[in-house]
Amino acid sequence: MKKIKLKKMKPRFIAGPPGTGKTHVYIVGLFEELVVKYSYKKILILSHTNVAAEQILEAIFELKNLKTEEGHYKFPQLQGVTKKELRETIGTIHHYCRNRPSLEGKLKKTNLEDHKKLIIKNRHFNDDKNPDIEKHNLYRFRSDAKGRGLLYDEYWRKCDQDSYKPYKSVEVMKELFKIYEDYKKLHSREDYTDMIERFLNPDLKDPDIDVVIIDECQDSNVPQTQAIEKMATNVKEGHYYLVGDADQTLFEYAGSNAKYFHKLAANPYHELTEGLRCSEAINTKCKKIIMPIWNKWKSHRIWTPAKYTKKHGMGHIGEVIKGNGYYLSNFEGSSHLDILLNKIKNTNQTFLFTYRGTPGDIRCRKFFDSHGLEYAHVKNSAHVSKKELRAHHLWPDFIKGIPMSLTQIEHFWEYMGSKVIVHGKGDPKVFDDWTKQDYTIDYLITKGLLKKDCKQYTDFDLIRVPSDIAGGKEKLQYIKRVLANGFDNDKPNQIFYGNIHQVKGLTFDNVIVDHTLTRPEDWFTQLRLAYTAYSRGVFDYWTLASQRKLTLGKKV
Repeated sequence: MKKIKLKKMKPRFIAGPPGTGKTHVYIVGLFEELVVKYSYKKILILSHTNVAAEQILEAIFELKNLKTEEGHYKFPQLQGVTKKELRETIGTIHHYCRNRPSLEGKLKKTNLEDHKKLIIKNRHFNDDKNPDIEKHNLYRFRSDAKGRGLLYDEYWRKCDQDSYKPYKSVEVMKELFKIYEDYKKLHSREDYTDMIERFLNPDLKDPDIDVVIIDECQDSNVPQTQAIEKMATNVKEGHYYLVGDADQTLFEYAGSNAKYFHKLAANPYHELTEGLRCSEAINTKCKKIIMPIWNKWKSHRIWTPAKYTKKHGMGHIGEVIKGNGYYLSNFEGSSHLDILLNKIKNTNQTFLFTYRGTPGDIRCRKFFDSHGLEYAHVKNSAHVSKKELRAHHLWPDFIKGIPMSLTQIEHFWEYMGSKVIVHGKGDPKVFDDWTKQDYTIDYLITKGLLKKDCKQYTDFDLIRVPSDIAGGKEKLQYIKRVLANGFDNDKPNQIFYGNIHQVKGLTFDNVIVDHTLTRPEDWFTQLRLAYTAYSRGVFDYWTLASQRKLTLGKKV
């Protein structure tokens, strides 16, 4: 990996363990101080994800409503400022780089249609079978190489070539890249890598920015770090801030430099110490995990457990959240598993199941299915939507003649098929002109929408369209288990799953960490992964033991 070359402007590193308010407290507070002196248009606040950036923007936008005791606006500079205007300087690193003036003008982002057109030019573009440009091996190889600051030949020699099949050689890949680059130039397209590289063009003037604040800075790869340094070229009075936690550097595979950020964290400009999220149990667990890294860099953190607040809805306000730690040998019966299931079913708290890689997906989903637990991936919708569950829940009462609202009828209508619907599969659009009132099943029969014998199907399973498709029977069995647990129409989803990289930056009431590894990794990498995983929780944690010999947080 090429070393990151710092410019004359040295960053002020703000160190803070998980849940110490780096994003929502420190950055917003820093903005409050600086906006009095500098124009909001020249205070640049960037993060790595749209979610994090939007959270910061919302918090800053709310500042315009704050008033002094005398009734005056605390920040008159922000009066009349719109979110659109704030988004010019609050967003993601890619967003800012993309929207900077350039010699070529603003380009369109590459998409699926571009990939299809590239297949026509060369069949190798279809070899991967993944149309998502960001996940396709060809484009991923390019992004990973650039992220590390390496030439294609250099990275080919270093990477696991199996990850980038079916390309037999780097020469084949370079040939495709030439086609790809020509295509983008011809059609005025760019990808995420291009956005950063265009910004780094020496012909593009350094931005006229007074303050630069980068959230979750440890996620920055080589070109992103260089872009950030360029953004900070003209800052005033040293106002160049990197806010993050070196112990959560998880994207080394994408070019982030853990060593660089650990060095900065060893002597921070400011250090956050008050925990606002993790209970004493989780706090203690995380400290134990990360201690070898703290010892290595001689940067031991002060990090206190969180205390109860009104939002927790339990315990005494101001009292330290104790929390509990549990051990699970597997997903099968044990007293600690009973504690987990009881808590899921009898509280409104959220639960995160997290792991390294993808095999944990299957383990988690099988567990949820077998116990009839509603769940969703952290980046996707629920496995079975509330709407579909409502359909199963309402149908038995509906066929008995109980009137249902138009909305309720629409919930199950689209799942019905030709067995009961006169004109085939149900389409909610048939109700577009209906008055929003209650209707009976007899009324629908009279209107010629349902067959007269539909009432004989007392089980909603029998009339569903998906019942005969692949996986349909398993899904229906799962739905029955969910309903048997007592379906709550109003209760939001409690259970989520996702790998550690996907859940980074998120918060859940409880966390279940699967220690199964999918690949041998550096010991310190394992420690940072486990540390990040456990610190997603507020109250309790469960340690799920590995069924393999490789475990997070232990030397391999």
